[in-house]
Amino acid sequence: MKRPRPRASPQFLMLLTTLIVLPGGTAVAENINPNNDGSKYAWSENLGWLNAQPSGPGGPGAQVSIAGLTGYMWSENAGWISLSCTNTSCGTTSYGVTNDACGTLSGYAWSENAGWINFAPTTCGGDQTCGVKIDPTTGIFSGRAWSENAGWITFSSAGPNPYQVATGWRRAVPPHATGVTAGKSGGSDMVLTWTAVSGATAYDIVQGGLFVLRSSNGNFQSATQACVADNTPLTSFTTGATPSVGDGFWFLVRGRNCGGAGTYDDGSQVGSRDAGINASGNDCP
Repeated sequence: MKRPRPRASPQFLMLLTTLIVLPGGTAVAENINPNNDGSKYAWSENLGWLNAQPSGPGGPGAQVSIAGLTGYMWSENAGWISLSCTNTSCGTTSYGVTNDACGTLSGYAWSENAGWINFAPTTCGGDQTCGVKIDPTTGIFSGRAWSENAGWITFSSAGPNPYQVATGWRRAVPPHATGVTAGKSGGSDMVLTWTAVSGATAYDIVQGGLFVLRSSNGNFQSATQACVADNTPLTSFTTGATPSVGDGFWFLVRGRNCGGAGTYDDGSQVGSRDAGINASGNDCP
């Protein structure tokens, strides 16, 4: 079925300009539709369009954080949909849509007219994707939520009439790793250890030659030799690499998480280690 591009009717705009009274309180300002390109609509076969930014920028629409969603969505057929009891008070019924910090949503939203909306249903019809996710690197929603009264609610579609909900929230990548030390571990093995980085779930380690780094005046593009550990979850790594006589190795560690890779830069270097290491072709994927 073809669906026309969502467009607010004059009557709906009039309602918004007269500030429709929210049920019990005001939510934190929304962070939906960051590029102001209309990325704020989900679709329900039974309710029609659901608007996650109903009053425009800074209004009571959906607010995405690393912990979950707050604020409201609006349906012309179902009214306000609350994404968290913290919008008003959780004293009577505690509910809300949660974020696992990487964009996988779960929990329930509530509509006075449509009832509970499940953001992580366990079964769905056909080959459709169950549950709602946010890409932690782009902020684009995908998947479907379920309501016993409203049916499936789809958060993005590629066509023939594309639509999506998008947010300015991103999973922040970790800062640079600190406290990197190297020590012998029997024979020619070397053990690298470093301080756990806040927000990191894994680490990358690159290795290079000291002689080339020094002779090139710190050119990491020339001096980077290999990614020796890719996405390791530990804060230590054992390597048996042996440098040539008269040379030595340098190692750099960066954290990473579902938002992407962090940085090898610590702010003290001249230029960017990241740019040189990436240009070397020997960076970790």
